Amino acid sequence: METSGYIALSRQMALQNHMEVLAHNVANANTTGFLGDDMTFQAVLSRVERGRDIAFVQDLTPKPDLADGEFRVTGGPLDFAIGNYGFFAVETPDGVRYTRAGHFHLNEDNQIVTSDGHPVLGADDGPIELPGDVTTLTVAKDGTLSVEGEVVGQFQRVQFAEPERLERQGGMLLKTDEVPEIAVNSEVIQGSLENSNVDPILSMVAMMKTTRAFQTTQKIIETQHELTRNAVQRLLDVQS
Repeated sequence: METSGYIALSRQMALQNHMEVLAHNVANANTTGFLGDDMTFQAVLSRVERGRDIAFVQDLTPKPDLADGEFRVTGGPLDFAIGNYGFFAVETPDGVRYTRAGHFHLNEDNQIVTSDGHPVLGADDGPIELPGDVTTLTVAKDGTLSVEGEVVGQFQRVQFAEPERLERQGGMLLKTDEVPEIAVNSEVIQGSLENSNVDPILSMVAMMKTTRAFQTTQKIIETQHELTRNAVQRLLDVQS
């Protein structure tokens, strides 16, 4: 196969993966705290047998877009949004994970947990346990929690120097091997939730562009196949 064929086939594979990522983003456009994925591509030049070079397109692992979504006021005492690229830290059976989906509730031990039951971590790396009714809970912008005026804990607010290393864990959780930093500029807003940062209109436009690009690439492949077939046929005609 000619180099152009490798380029076209690899581009089709990359475009198909891109379409899947866009479709997943659109499907979660109304999911609280969902961060859309971005795809990146790079050209690769590889040396193969007999000194030939093969160029092709490679799509890299999708990475979450960390831009803030719109904050929606709910009035719920255990609904929280966190801005400025900050994350809440939660404890899971697989280790500490990070989320921006702040629709929390209390478990049987009166600990603040996620919708999946994972304890939300405080600044002391432990679960946050409330001593009283949530109706008396107030939370400052720095994440400090108070019940009837008495401080009972503080949310662990984190950020990352290399956010591109974040990987989707499942649901609204992200994981990374990077040691997080304290997100001193990230404000916690009580009684609000962060909407998905996916713009469904822009995503639909991107899907249409991707579809057209796939169709164009298919035409290139078909044209190359036709040229190759004609060349082979002429060669056979000459030999006969």
